[in-house]
Amino acid sequence: MLDWSDIRARAQRGVGISEAEANAIAGLPASQLGELFEAAGSVRVEHKGNFVNTCGISNAKSGRCAEACSFCSQSAHYTTDAPKYLMKSADTLVAEAQEAWGHGVREYSLVASGRSMTNETELATVKDAVKRIRDTTGMQTCASLGLMSRESLAELQAAGLQSVHHNLETARSFHNNIVQTHTYDEEVDTVKAAKSLGMYTCCGGIFGMGESWTQRVELAMELRELDVDSVPINFLNPRPGTPLQAQQELSPEDCLKIIALYRLVLPTKDIIVCGGRAVNLGERQDEIFRCGANGVMLGNYLTTAGRSADIDLDMLEAEGLVIRPPPHQPHPPSLRPSVRAEGTDDNGVNP
Repeated sequence: MLDWSDIRARAQRGVGISEAEANAIAGLPASQLGELFEAAGSVRVEHKGNFVNTCGISNAKSGRCAEACSFCSQSAHYTTDAPKYLMKSADTLVAEAQEAWGHGVREYSLVASGRSMTNETELATVKDAVKRIRDTTGMQTCASLGLMSRESLAELQAAGLQSVHHNLETARSFHNNIVQTHTYDEEVDTVKAAKSLGMYTCCGGIFGMGESWTQRVELAMELRELDVDSVPINFLNPRPGTPLQAQQELSPEDCLKIIALYRLVLPTKDIIVCGGRAVNLGERQDEIFRCGANGVMLGNYLTTAGRSADIDLDMLEAEGLVIRPPPHQPHPPSLRPSVRAEGTDDNGVNP
């Protein structure tokens, strides 16, 4: 039996639930989710107030990726209708960022296809764009450039890059089912490299790719061990031509339960709902904040269109939320960075 008052009290102190409690929550049927959503929503308010993070992205370099990730329409291994083009110019990237700023985006990420950005010309373009975005908007600058070394990230940081985005995608035990061309540890190493530089780290995954609820909990615990700052939650929007094109398993209740579960595992972190929001939640998108989310992606996604920014801004206003201004600083180390919660024994059970 879950003790909701104890769970809420611990989470409000910044201590996440145990793995055993997370798995118990994962097993709750839709008819018993009310207390979960109420607890997660209250913890969000405790740690984040009425502030909400708004992020946006530029698909800065698209397609022709040599990596084989089963969800991704930009992989050269699959035949899809995803756009294919080389790196955009710094002028274009800055103009896109300025437009996003005008639509309420306060953290902007430059996303490039490929295993890793090692081309010096491309890196120079990103550095130029980052500096100019910071200078002209004051926006939080972020980049998602694949498997990056500490040295390359340090160069970007010196140019003004504040955040690094790199998803683990899924649980370690399920990773080989989704990604065939690089290892889970390579994903983790990129996140650790960014953390070692004191950068704000944005790291999450995609849900609905065939993983089990136990594996969804496993990913949450891995993210807690890494002590990342922000967790982007994406829901699979299956793309034609990819191995997951027919995968469609999430209900709106599943999506909201995932958000609430991650809020209680990671009570002090930023939980940002990103890709697949409209497709999987439909008319229930406004419920994400009541279930623990404190951030949302505005505008378009990498290869699919998002909802109008005006509609999303109206949603935030209706929920009584205020856009959080930059910069977003790295969170202090977790009170309990291990997967065990306060007051539990070695099996994660309350003694």
